[in-house]
Amino acid sequence: MFAIFLNHVRTYANSWTVGVTIVFCTIVATILTFLNGQIWMNYVVSYTIGVTCMSVQMWAHRHRPPSWNREWVTVIAGIISLVLALLLGGTLGAFDPLFFFQRDATGLVIGGSACIVAAFLILLVGHIRDLEAQRDAAQRSKLINERELATAQLRTLQAQIEPHFLFNTLANVHSLIETDPKNATELLDSLVQLLRISLAYSRSVKGTVSQEIELISHYLDVQKIRIGDRLSYEIQVEAGVGDRTLQPFLIQPLVENAIKHGIEPTEKPGRLSIEVSCTAENLTFAILNTTPPLTASTTNSTGMGIANIRERMVQVYGENASLDVAQLETDEFRAVLTIPAELKSQSA
Repeated sequence: MFAIFLNHVRTYANSWTVGVTIVFCTIVATILTFLNGQIWMNYVVSYTIGVTCMSVQMWAHRHRPPSWNREWVTVIAGIISLVLALLLGGTLGAFDPLFFFQRDATGLVIGGSACIVAAFLILLVGHIRDLEAQRDAAQRSKLINERELATAQLRTLQAQIEPHFLFNTLANVHSLIETDPKNATELLDSLVQLLRISLAYSRSVKGTVSQEIELISHYLDVQKIRIGDRLSYEIQVEAGVGDRTLQPFLIQPLVENAIKHGIEPTEKPGRLSIEVSCTAENLTFAILNTTPPLTASTTNSTGMGIANIRERMVQVYGENASLDVAQLETDEFRAVLTIPAELKSQSA
C-alpha cells in the first residue's frame, strides 16, 4: 500500500507540492486567526504568499538550464518570490503594496516560512527525480549490455550451426568424388549456390520467413542430390506470411535434424513436410518427417540443432516462444516451433 502511495506521489509530484503548500498556508492562517482574529488578512495573505512562492519556484526550476545549480536557483527564486508575494499580499489584504515592508512583519514571517517549505519540497522532488533518472539510466545501460551480450551469443550459436551443415556436406562431396563424380560435381555446384545466397543472410540479426524458406529450399535441393529418390519433400507457406520476421537459421537446423536423424539413417524412402502458418499473435513452423522406428536420437530429442534453437529462443523471445518435439506412433517425428508474429520493419 505504501509503495503504491509513494509511486502516486512521484507521478503527480507537482500536484502534491502545491497541495502541501496550500495545507501549510491554511494551518498558518488558522493559527494566526485564533491569535488576532483577522480572518481576511490572514487567509488571503497566507494563500497569496504560499502560492506565489511555490509558483515562482516551480517556474524557475522548470526553465532552469541543466548547468545551473539547483540550490542556488532555489535560493534566488525564494528571495524573488518572497518580495513579489509580500507586494501582492499587501495589495490584496490591506490595499497597500508596501504594507508588510513598513507596518507589519507578520507577512514576512509567513512568507519566509512558506518560502522555506516551498524550497524544501522543490529540492526534495528534484533529488527524487535525480535518483529516478540515475536508476533509469542504469536500467537502460543494463538492457543495452544484455542486448549486446545476447547478440554476441546468438552469433556464436549461429556460427556453430553453419560449420555443422557445411562440414557434413563437404564430407559427402568428398565421398561422392570417387563413387559418383557427376553427382559430386552437381552437389558441389548446388552447395556453392546455397552458400552464395546464404552468405548475407547468415550475417543478419533478423531475417524473414521468405528468406528462411529460400535457404531451406536450396538446402533440401543439396540433400536431394545426396540422398536421391529416398528423399521427397513439400513446403507449404500460408499466404501473406513471407514478410514476418524471425532469427536467421532458426528453422534450418530443424530441417537438418529431420534429414540427419530421420530420413538419412534408413534405406527406405523418406518424406519431409514443412508447414508455415500465422495468426495475429503467433508464427508457427511445423516440420514432419519419417523416422527409423524409435531410435535413441529421435526419442531423446537432443543434438546441437535442437539445443541451439532452444537457447536462441530464450535469448530472443523469452517465454513467448515454444518448441515441441514428439515421436509419433506412425513412425513420424514432429517438431513445432512457435514464435511471436512480427512484421518486417519498413527500414529492413
